[in-house]
Amino acid sequence: MTGRAAGAGAWTFDDSWRAFAGLEGGLVLGALAEAAHRVAAGHARPGASVAVRTVQTHHLRPVDTGEAFTALAHPWRTGGTTSLHLTAEQGGETRVVGQALVGATPGPPDEHPARPLPDGPDEGEPLVLPVDFVPVSQHVEIRAVGPGRPLAGGSDPRLAAWVRVREAAVVPDPHVALGLLVDVLPPSLYATATAPAVMPTVELTLHLHGAPPAAGAWLRMEQWTDLVDGYGCVDEAVLHDEAGRVVARARQTRRMTRR
Repeated sequence: MTGRAAGAGAWTFDDSWRAFAGLEGGLVLGALAEAAHRVAAGHARPGASVAVRTVQTHHLRPVDTGEAFTALAHPWRTGGTTSLHLTAEQGGETRVVGQALVGATPGPPDEHPARPLPDGPDEGEPLVLPVDFVPVSQHVEIRAVGPGRPLAGGSDPRLAAWVRVREAAVVPDPHVALGLLVDVLPPSLYATATAPAVMPTVELTLHLHGAPPAAGAWLRMEQWTDLVDGYGCVDEAVLHDEAGRVVARARQTRRMTRR
């Protein structure tokens, strides 16, 4: 089961939403983005709309599945630009901290220029990730495009795919759905590897271009490794909708665990 628990900002996800070490980090980011949007809207002037522009999270400890966590947003500053401090609390502990930037606008966000995309969802190859390794993958439909594939031993640490939430009614909030999608592809280094490795998210930053799309929409995600060293790696990603408009950009730090 998944969804809002008792009280605004409280969420529970069962073990089917687990990634490497706990609940998928993108879901936590999405819940914090929803909290930031809700709190900022409560401070906006009458008739004004608000849009989450940036959310950054640092994952101090995994959020456990099967237990409620609370997404909290505290405004440092409100107005045309609202800055909020974010925390995800579970079991009396702070598991995730972050910040959000929310912009107040007098109407709907401006449309961003579209560009032709090289393919569509129907041209993608269904990509099924091992559910026992990443259970959360069962909740997302992934259709790989381009040359890169996980664990193919290629030369370029880059993955591309069309992705969407399988059951939009299960994750109806668009911020949470977008957070799920932006974190669902394997690390881009998997395109150059032949065996999986545990690489949990320790930092995730999402820049939104306008309001997030409705849950269930197809998005084309391209993700590549920008930096790698002895600690971990940094992945960059860009997401477009089917019309070719940029929906979001993301930057994620992954830690390489040593057994």
